Amino acid sequence: MMNLVSAFRKFCSGLASAAILTGAYPAYASLYLEVDDAGTTAETANYISWDTATIIGAIHANDGADVYGFDWAGGFFQADTIGSDFDTMLSLFNESGGLLLFNDDFNDNSGVWYSHSLLSMELDPGNYFLGVTYYSNNYLGEMRYYLDEGIEGSYQVQKTVAMPLPPQPQIIAEVPEPATMALLVIGFAGIMLNRRRKMGL
Repeated sequence: MMNLVSAFRKFCSGLASAAILTGAYPAYASLYLEVDDAGTTAETANYISWDTATIIGAIHANDGADVYGFDWAGGFFQADTIGSDFDTMLSLFNESGGLLLFNDDFNDNSGVWYSHSLLSMELDPGNYFLGVTYYSNNYLGEMRYYLDEGIEGSYQVQKTVAMPLPPQPQIIAEVPEPATMALLVIGFAGIMLNRRRKMGL
């Protein structure tokens, strides 16, 4: 009986610890399936939610690249195309479409080159774009040079998840209360009367 009580206490303690950890580090993750065609520019990009951990899409003969927009609350970012069925290339762009990072084949310094791509860097809070294409469409990695011609293939992008951007505080102009306004008007009228009196003298 004592062993049963002890085991039950340990179970409850472990459950409480797990609940605390889950509350402190919520495991947000969602899957995003490409909608129609993600497009090759910032204007035609598909936008993914902040909790997207996996993107699944495809490129075709008339669709050489896909671009995804997302917001980032700041911190370490990583994206990887493991699971894709063609030789991928990944690019990361800032809000203006400027290239921040590009990778064709990820090298783990073992001397073996892989056909999947990996990007990783610290990002400031803001809006970004992730571009995925095939080798060797736009080897410079810049968004404006993506070609419309593609190959038939599907891709997966695994990415880290950031918390949503905090809401910006609203700027509320302070409006004087009616009593304050009345005092200001009386004070202003007094100044004007005093000036007239001095000018009369």
